[in-house]
Amino acid sequence: MTPEPAIETWDLSKRYGPVQVVAPLSLTVPPGIVFGYLGPNGAGKTTTLRMLSGVLTPTGGTGRVAGAPLTDPDGVKARIGYANQAASVYTDLTVEENLRFKAALYLPPRAVPAAVDRTLDRLGLIPWRGHLARALSAGWRQRLSIGTAIVHGPQVLFLDEPTAGLDPVARRGLWDAIYALTGEGTTVFVTTHYMDEAERCQQVALIASGRILAQGPPEQLRAGLPGVRYALRALNLNAALHAARATPGVQGAWIIGDEVRVTAADPGPETALAALGDLRRVPASLEDVFVAYASAAKVSA
Repeated sequence: MTPEPAIETWDLSKRYGPVQVVAPLSLTVPPGIVFGYLGPNGAGKTTTLRMLSGVLTPTGGTGRVAGAPLTDPDGVKARIGYANQAASVYTDLTVEENLRFKAALYLPPRAVPAAVDRTLDRLGLIPWRGHLARALSAGWRQRLSIGTAIVHGPQVLFLDEPTAGLDPVARRGLWDAIYALTGEGTTVFVTTHYMDEAERCQQVALIASGRILAQGPPEQLRAGLPGVRYALRALNLNAALHAARATPGVQGAWIIGDEVRVTAADPGPETALAALGDLRRVPASLEDVFVAYASAAKVSA
């Protein structure tokens, strides 16, 4: 028997006057996965999240989150957790006090101590339970923010760009915590504009200008991208870049590190590119997928 989706929407949309912020959105998110919602700033990611979390009333369409219809925002809120990049915690309270306060909003008093202890353990916060939140590093404060979002045992957790501003070590630690949550059955819906973070998700939806461009597992989206891609190494990268861009059949070229990356519709330019330096084929990245879909959307608009 197929499990019920954690999130489903049918033509969900949001408009402010003449401005369409989120175009009709039909989305299905299976339970127990990390789902990435990938797009640039201003693409409509946070607006979508606020509609799904029962905070913002859609202009059109409908949906269900953890079995609760969006027309019942209180029912939705009781089944979800929400944390954003601001790490919204009470800095003058201890870690444990923050969790106790949030748990008491949703759970009967007798259930609060066990829920707090369980959350401290799940997120590795036990050594910090008596520390004031303001004394925590940015990474640990963000963990606490997630802790306050899951302490009541939600089925779905919404994270709005949770690693913004964190260093690489803190980001990796936070992702370890996110994976642990899905391992326990929680569905995690993450918005991000970081391509490398989207690669960590089991499924992603690419969004631009309020519209979903593509959706599926990252490896499936990469494999389905037409064309060929190359990495070119040369003594003079700038000269190689300009030469590659001038090569017939090349769709795009740009510098990444010590290489020029090149895209083409077919292998036609390969011989000419090989004459410019050390050339090899490379697989498509999720950034390649996003740029291709976004460019196609602009052309068709």
